[in-house]
Amino acid sequence: MLATLLFLLLDIGTAAWVARFALLSYLLVQWPRQAPMAKGILLVTSGLAATVLLSQAHPLPLLLHGLDRFCFFATFVSSLGLLRVSAMRSRLVREAGQTLIRQKPALRYPTLSLGTALFGLIINIGVLNLFATMVMRSNTLKAAGGHRDIQQARERRMMLSILRGFALAPLVSPLGITMAVILANMPSLTWATLAPVALPTAALFFLLGWWLDWQRRPSQLASRVPATAPPALTPLWRFSLLALAITLSVFAVAQAGQMRLPLAVLVACPLSAIVWMASQRQRLGGGTGLRRAVTQVARHSRLIFGANRGEIAVLGGSACLGALLTPLVDGQALHHLLLASHLHGAAMAIAAMLLVVVLAQLGLNPIVSVTLLASLLGDGNIVDPRLLAVALMCSWSLSMISSPFTASMLVLSQLIQRPARQIAWRWNGLFFVLVVPLLAGWLWMLSVLL
Repeated sequence: MLATLLFLLLDIGTAAWVARFALLSYLLVQWPRQAPMAKGILLVTSGLAATVLLSQAHPLPLLLHGLDRFCFFATFVSSLGLLRVSAMRSRLVREAGQTLIRQKPALRYPTLSLGTALFGLIINIGVLNLFATMVMRSNTLKAAGGHRDIQQARERRMMLSILRGFALAPLVSPLGITMAVILANMPSLTWATLAPVALPTAALFFLLGWWLDWQRRPSQLASRVPATAPPALTPLWRFSLLALAITLSVFAVAQAGQMRLPLAVLVACPLSAIVWMASQRQRLGGGTGLRRAVTQVARHSRLIFGANRGEIAVLGGSACLGALLTPLVDGQALHHLLLASHLHGAAMAIAAMLLVVVLAQLGLNPIVSVTLLASLLGDGNIVDPRLLAVALMCSWSLSMISSPFTASMLVLSQLIQRPARQIAWRWNGLFFVLVVPLLAGWLWMLSVLL
């Protein structure tokens, strides 16, 4: 992480080599503990790297570029991982999460969905572990009045609220992996240019989910459970202010250092995590807690950074895979092929969105397909870069709620002991069927307005 930052901020070539060797050492050490999907992506990436080495006249620059992309995303994931460590130890996070879980049924979808999106800014995929665990603990048979059908209906509604809320992250989070991929491959764009288009898109996604949840509510079951008073929203407001402060710190670092937003995340998020840990440790008495926080990270670094092994392998490996594949594609031939298809503007953006979603159903991580499409189509000759970016962000969100192979779906499946296909295709199938044409129509409208 430190070597990657030194290379990106100060352009120190030696630091780049240190980062590359450190990353490869990390991957080797963590290999026995990796999940099958992570191992598969690393093997495919290694195979493609070997192909590049044997087939290209000058393979070293391409290989180093792919490895540097891997280092960047490994550092990105680890930076957010430090925030996750701080959050998991925070009493405020637990209190705010309980506030969301215990809302009235009519307000449970918006509070859980928006709360998951808010928590996801800081905790990333850890929000699924946090909220799903709290849901399972709170949704007992006793709390459901002894009715098994009510307990199962609550589980389904709350899990879908959490999943769809987490799927809002690619559209609303300036700190997320999706934004980092888009901005890294489409340098003409910034968060400021995308936000006015992405945020209304997220609103449509959220409102459709809320409407569908209300339409499919088991109203005949609700009367069988005595109503309880919802808790005060004070912890949630306090956490919202904390999330806002961390987000603003990223923008402040970007502005002060004249750097792009993904790079500012690498600087601001670890600093915010240390300050947050220090405030927690301060309660133990004496001093600012800063020394205790740094000591805690150093002492438990093997566990803290080892816990990120899966995300680093999947996201970093996919980013490296995309970086290695893109130069091997004949851009001119592809450009002529796209022109011959007569797809341009909104039609091309919609086609790109659907392609990413279809490939996700086959197990291809969106980071690979989005990287390729953003690199190949992001020059603005065929489709407005803002329209393409929002379409790719939509495709990422759609993949998260529909593909049984995404990390979010696998995490949720393991937590609630339900097959991933049941959550993705049976529970969420109707929402997917409705939201795809809605987003396609919205993209078509945006092409007229932009």
